[in-house]
Amino acid sequence: MPLEEGFADPHAPRSVVLPPSPGLAARAITDRYLPAYDRAVHARSTDAVAAVLARLRSEHSTWTAMVASGQYSDATPLKFDALGSSTEDLLDNAWRDFLTVLDHAPALLDRCRPATTPWPEDGTALAHLAGALADAEAVHEELAAGVPLTRGERATRTWTPIETWLSHGEAFLRQAHTFTPRVRNGLAAPAPPRALPPGTPAPRR
Repeated sequence: MPLEEGFADPHAPRSVVLPPSPGLAARAITDRYLPAYDRAVHARSTDAVAAVLARLRSEHSTWTAMVASGQYSDATPLKFDALGSSTEDLLDNAWRDFLTVLDHAPALLDRCRPATTPWPEDGTALAHLAGALADAEAVHEELAAGVPLTRGERATRTWTPIETWLSHGEAFLRQAHTFTPRVRNGLAAPAPPRALPPGTPAPRR
């Protein structure tokens, strides 16, 4: 997720003053600006995923409360076919929002190293999340290719990955916020790829 808004982006790194010497200027960029930029992109991507998960959790909570009460949020009684349409609306909106997670979470997951944090047990949750992303990517590609899916198939295959992320999202955010891009020879170096469960397709880049 590039920082397209520049100085107006709250995640953007601080600017650096370049010395007149080309060599010193290059060193300032590689030693200071690029690592800061990498950390800023990581933070912005993490916050984007966090915002989507919070919105999905809120919308699902509202839908659950409406179903339990038998009324809309304004206390109007539900019509006989309302649950079907409201459920479809929830799923469609949730899937559109989840595409943001599908775009940004794979790279963030690759950087998570739960064994080096105070929460090594998060490794199990992260493996579930990686599998959910692979499932979501598969259905996303099928929908983009026009593969026909029944209403039930689409609902199940789009909601199941979302549900997994709602269940284990806190572990992911904890790990993503803990990670700090490493610096090697003045450059922020990506962590080595994290192994996915056997048979799991690689997430989209």
